[in-house]
Amino acid sequence: MASKILYWVGCTTRYLVPELSSSMTNLLKKAGIEYFILNDEICCGYPLVLTGDLNAFAENVRRVINMVKELDLDLVVSNCPGCYRCFTEFYPQVLGYTPFKVMHSTRLINDLLRSGRLRIARRFELLVTYHDPCDLGRHSGIYDLPRQIINSVPGIKLVEMERSLDAARCCGSGGALRLLIPQLSTQISVTRIKDDVSPLNVNALITACPTCVKGLRDGVSIAHLMYGIKPIEVLDIVQLIDMVTEA
Repeated sequence: MASKILYWVGCTTRYLVPELSSSMTNLLKKAGIEYFILNDEICCGYPLVLTGDLNAFAENVRRVINMVKELDLDLVVSNCPGCYRCFTEFYPQVLGYTPFKVMHSTRLINDLLRSGRLRIARRFELLVTYHDPCDLGRHSGIYDLPRQIINSVPGIKLVEMERSLDAARCCGSGGALRLLIPQLSTQISVTRIKDDVSPLNVNALITACPTCVKGLRDGVSIAHLMYGIKPIEVLDIVQLIDMVTEA
């Protein structure tokens, strides 16, 4: 396990769902991990890739690398699949090499649970389903880890949506769609809730992406107003594990 970690918060977590960063830092503290956060953290640059501005992205990559190198850290951890994918897939395309070791929060949390550095201390009687984020699932191949983490919580029962794993429906908020065509983004999110989640009659929807959390929470609210769908809680996996673990 790395001794010094940079927790890369990411724009969506920092500005739209900051409670995720609180849960992530709580977990790091409980595990006794020394971590750092860049107070002047900038965007990882993923939106520049998505919108095709590759020259600006290359310049952004160099700025990020210079900031991270100054810290002399062992590992960069992010709870954002977009940041994770950007660091592992697109940074090497610019630099010709992988600039630093990167881990998505699900990998770190699973390792900490298996090693005993995080200990589950609460039973959680909850019927849940899991939404596969596009950048974590289809693009990064991480399907099993989140499910292993959820199933490790006593009392939780995980049921799968018909459209899951590589067939999962997008939350509607990724790929810069929310910025470019917000109405379509919202419609996709509502459809995910109405057609895929609601028939399961679950208490909560778990995911592993701040963008999905924001989009699906909006989807829950609008599906309730428009179609009378029962409101449910949308949680990131870092929030779930923060609630059930102790130092």
